[in-house]
Amino acid sequence: MLFALIVAIPVHEFSHARSAVSNGDDGPRRDGRLTLFPWDHFDPVGALFCMVTVIVGFGIGWGKPVLVNPSALRNPRWDMVKISAWGPFSNLLLAIGFGLPLRFGLVSGPMAQLLFVCMLINLFLMFFNLIPIYPLDGSKILEGFLPEDLAFRYSRFMQQFGMMLLFGLLIFGRSFGVLDALIGQPAVVVSRVILGF
Repeated sequence: MLFALIVAIPVHEFSHARSAVSNGDDGPRRDGRLTLFPWDHFDPVGALFCMVTVIVGFGIGWGKPVLVNPSALRNPRWDMVKISAWGPFSNLLLAIGFGLPLRFGLVSGPMAQLLFVCMLINLFLMFFNLIPIYPLDGSKILEGFLPEDLAFRYSRFMQQFGMMLLFGLLIFGRSFGVLDALIGQPAVVVSRVILGF
């Protein structure tokens, strides 16, 4: 799990940074985020929570958010959707990359177990980040598709209450099966597609 997180989180944050720079905001380049080195993307508290997650088998960890200046983007509304989507999409690409050797029987034993865990962790991260609650990527993606007046109200609501909703989901969502419905079951379905089941 630790290896999977060390790979997945930097790639996720790098993908945000790369997309932001490609769409006109050079800030992530100046901030040193156009790199895959883990230490450039891990938040100290987020990294600590990653370790706790590995130890107890369940939890949450996070990387250092990539700061994006919407006013520097060529098409701020649509570009923010693309920048936000590239994080979860990078986790999907990683999951496919880890899963294909398993599908074609190229590995076995401990290596197969490692690749399987890496595939699942990336799928969990993808679906978790797609939840439309601030500060997760899904909130910015949804905001970009809403009518402008509704997007403004949604954004303002999420800025005020998003963290509370997210903590509530993390605390109570597992007990009521919400996290399994939003993350676990979709991850299993996609993993079966990748593995050819």
